[in-house]
This record gives sequence, C-alpha cells and structure tokens, in this order.
Amino acid sequence: MPTSLPHCSADEPVCSQTLPLDEFLTFKLMALANALQTQVTRHYIAPVTPVGLTEWRLMGLLQQHGETHAGALARISLMDKAQISRSLQPLIDRRWVLRRPDPQHARRHLLSLSEEGLLNFEQVLRQARPFQAALLNALSAQEREALTAIIAKLMQAAEDIDARAAQLRQSVSQAISPSNA
Repeated sequence: MPTSLPHCSADEPVCSQTLPLDEFLTFKLMALANALQTQVTRHYIAPVTPVGLTEWRLMGLLQQHGETHAGALARISLMDKAQISRSLQPLIDRRWVLRRPDPQHARRHLLSLSEEGLLNFEQVLRQARPFQAALLNALSAQEREALTAIIAKLMQAAEDIDARAAQLRQSVSQAISPSNA
C-alpha cells in the first residue's frame, strides 16, 4: 500500500532535509527489485539453467543487440564493466557466449551468443514471459502507461542530476587546481 510523505501534499516538493530514510526512492525501488529478482531466479532461471540472473540478463542483451563488446554491454545495462567481465566468464567457459578479437580494436573482444547459449536463453525466456506478464497484468493499461512514463522521467532526472554533479566536481576541481594559485 502506498504511503505518503509526512506533512506533504501531492503538490508540495519533497524537503531534502527532512526526508525519512524509509521514503528514499532508491531504497523502495531496490526492495522491489530484490523481491522480484529473488522470485525470477527461484521460479524460472534456477529450474531451467545453472546461470544466475546477471548472466541471463547479459545473454538477453547479446540476443537483443547481437555481437558487441563488454564496454557496450556496460553502457546498455548500466552495470560496472568489472561485474560484466566476472559474469561473462562462466558463460564463456560453458561456451554459451563466444569471444573473438575485435578487428577494429586490438585490446577489445567481440561477444556473441553461441547456438547453445541462444537455446538456453530462449528456454528461460519461455518461462519468464508468463511471470512478467502476470506482473504487468497486476496493473491496468493506464497504470502500465503511467509506470513507463514515470520510469522514463526518473531516468532523465537521474541523468540530469548526474550531469550537474559532474559539472560541480569539475568546477570545484578547477577552482582548487594549482594553476589557479
């Protein structure tokens, strides 16, 4: 059941100085994500395949985007490149992901799903679709549309905040650099 912030009407901005920790959007979304990830892993990944959720997501990105490199997977997934590398290794060891040198870049490798990797991914996908549909069907069409818009708006706000923080760090760095002394 949704809770409202203390002493706030729907039109009032949230006060950053009094926002209770249990109302942090990041906490609420992580709790939801963790609950859903546990169910996903338990109900349709673990019974079908020995890979974990992160590995399965990387397989999905390779299936969706085709042959690419780890840096692109990191950008697309918003995951750390080291985490991508660790998660890809078991898939490469199983020969579900193929790795070959990138002819355009000497220090980079191109990654793609093997036939066996694609078969395993599609097997899990068949299990995943009804679960995901059930989650989305808990919402009305109007709520699904609103959720999509809200997520897009929050992603844009996060990007804007990140850009402003980077500009602030750069300004502070330039202000204290020895060349300005």
